Amino acid sequence: MGVHSTIASHLKIRHGTHVALLALGVALASASFPLTHAAAETSVARIALSGGLDRLDPTMSANGTDLVIMSQIYETLLEIDPQTGQLTPKLAESYSAKSPTVWEIKLRRDVKFQDGTPMTAADVKFTLERILDRSLASAHYSQLTSIAEVRAIDDYTVEIETAAPDPVLMRRMQPIGGSGRVFIASKAHFEGLSPEEASNQPMGTGPYRLESWQKGASLTLVRNEDYWGAKPEIEKGVFTFIPENATRVNALLQGEVDVIQRLPIADVERVKQSQNAHVVASPNGLVHTLLVDSTKAPFDDIDVRKAFAHALDVEDMVDGLLGEYGRALGVPLGPNVLQYDESIESYAYDPELSESLLKGKAPIKLETFTSDGRYVNDRDFYQVINAQLGEVGFDISSQTLEWGRFINMMQNRSGGPFYIIGWDFGEGDASKINSFLESSSALSVTNDAEYDRLVALAGQEIDEAKRTEIWKQVQQYVHDQYYVAAVWQASSIYGFSKTLDWTANFGENLALSEFKLVRQ
Repeated sequence: MGVHSTIASHLKIRHGTHVALLALGVALASASFPLTHAAAETSVARIALSGGLDRLDPTMSANGTDLVIMSQIYETLLEIDPQTGQLTPKLAESYSAKSPTVWEIKLRRDVKFQDGTPMTAADVKFTLERILDRSLASAHYSQLTSIAEVRAIDDYTVEIETAAPDPVLMRRMQPIGGSGRVFIASKAHFEGLSPEEASNQPMGTGPYRLESWQKGASLTLVRNEDYWGAKPEIEKGVFTFIPENATRVNALLQGEVDVIQRLPIADVERVKQSQNAHVVASPNGLVHTLLVDSTKAPFDDIDVRKAFAHALDVEDMVDGLLGEYGRALGVPLGPNVLQYDESIESYAYDPELSESLLKGKAPIKLETFTSDGRYVNDRDFYQVINAQLGEVGFDISSQTLEWGRFINMMQNRSGGPFYIIGWDFGEGDASKINSFLESSSALSVTNDAEYDRLVALAGQEIDEAKRTEIWKQVQQYVHDQYYVAAVWQASSIYGFSKTLDWTANFGENLALSEFKLVRQ
């Protein structure tokens, strides 16, 4: 069944729900933002995100909406130059490799946390050791397992020693790419806080600080007037959460918000033609992975995983739902990744093969969860996926969950037998896939010793050509094992009020400090 006919079969069912959600969402947006359209001109930006928050603890969360907020409050030691792709200093003054296994980082001396205390090497050491505390099950742990010891040499010098050479460790010290990021936290602030308090009381060195948080409704950031760096133009950012696509778009066009995340492709031209809004886009959007949990039945059986993957017409799905703003991929990496193997193609659509693989097996019933509005056209993707799975014999029962709850379940390995999750490959390295495939990761859907062995070899290889070759072996192995049933990349598309402008250098990294006021 083609994607267009599959979606059409759901329209009648969805219509009543859509109208109710639209009315509810507009009411919420209006209640959350009692500001006029002139708000942007007084340097207040009202931003509607597509999903809710989970927790604002930089050690614990790699959730995309959490990162949008946390990256305004917290900062990293390094950053990426958008023009060259090179690492440059941020909270660090410089960094260097003292040996193949020792990195030395010199810190800036003029940085203070938002409570006025200076940032020192003790805070960097505390941050890294907190991520590496296995009892906390940090979402960033799997990306930093090479670290053997962190030493504070003096107040402004840190040494990081790795158990073996780790040529990409410094790529974790910048903010682009989601899991594996090291946002520097205050030792004095965090010590003694409970996990809930750490989430509810974020405090970093960044250009914005938390003013208020109404759980499930809105969150307000205000400019840090004592910020060590350049002062942003925007004084205040008011964030709300509108997962329903139509509601989010209408809120923008009616002037109730100034920025929306995840502008639906179907509404791009409508926004372009409007008098009060415009489109900001980047092709470097999230790489969406359809993960199957191979650690549990039924997907611990490779034949079931294979039947699942070949039941899906991914090319047609992406063409119908994303058009020019999307592309199907053969491996769970962004094409910008250095080690990306373009020779591996998407699984072929072969429902007859799927049916034959499932013949003789008991009916496979899958109780699943879905998101709605977190990713571009995610509800429609789930509907097409579930319909095509049903055609070959899977019995799917799905329930839509609020994103914050859903991502928390994924991190507890209870997100269901399969689900879509998007990944930012802005750092340009293949090791990101360890976040969802390495056995030790909190988000892993596998427990595969051979995968773990291969990626350990890749992680220690200094020679770039040899390292790339190992990562290509990893990609082929993952493909052959059917751990990721489908992969596609969607452009990052935002709707902006014409009173604001921004360049989306890194796709998913919505940087409030880079917004510019447009004087009309």
